[in-house]
Amino acid sequence: MKRYRIPIAIIAVILVIFALPQVTLVPYIAKQLEREIQESLHAREVQVHLRALWGWGLLVGRLPSLEFTAHDAVIDGLEVSSVELRGEEVRFDPRALWQKQEFVYTEPLNVEGKLTVTENALNELLWEVVDPDRLLSLQVVPEGIDLAGTISFWNMGWKVTVRGDLEVHHGTALRYVLKNVALSDASLPPVLLDVLRENYEFIIDFGAFPYTVELRDVFLEERQILITFGGQL
Repeated sequence: MKRYRIPIAIIAVILVIFALPQVTLVPYIAKQLEREIQESLHAREVQVHLRALWGWGLLVGRLPSLEFTAHDAVIDGLEVSSVELRGEEVRFDPRALWQKQEFVYTEPLNVEGKLTVTENALNELLWEVVDPDRLLSLQVVPEGIDLAGTISFWNMGWKVTVRGDLEVHHGTALRYVLKNVALSDASLPPVLLDVLRENYEFIIDFGAFPYTVELRDVFLEERQILITFGGQL
């Protein structure tokens, strides 16, 4: 039995050596990425997951897979409840990481992900940007985004419901556009619709996102919005 102790010990040492980058480098790089992402997105919490078998490729700046989720982030003044991003075949500068604690990409990285924005967050942006008196509010439903409330026009109070939608604008922004207007028991003066369009259509610029991405689709759910994106880092 003793004759097997030395080979087993050698195998154990070899396995420990092989696993060393996995248990040391992977957590270190994940922490650095969490810190950078948290600062750039002003996020409350960031979770980073790296896939690197054994981890030896990290020594030369090769990472097979990168995923992160950021909670309660802020982009262009809009509160984003979650940001999810994933990329494959990441190439980075290991010297910048070891010497400056900076994660620097050396090759373009194709990424895709999604953003989740709640109805409350969208309303906070609306009231801050275009409606500080909070006369109207947004209601997110699968069929559209309604702008509803009562406004004063021609010395009369008009109760309106405006069906709107979010459209991708120039690839990196979302534009809230009015589609049609319903008025309670009255016909809408055309000039009032023009006033609503002039004052309540707004743009959310995701060009302020720390990575260069292109918005792809917007999916409306009950009281929240899902936005998918892709691009290159």
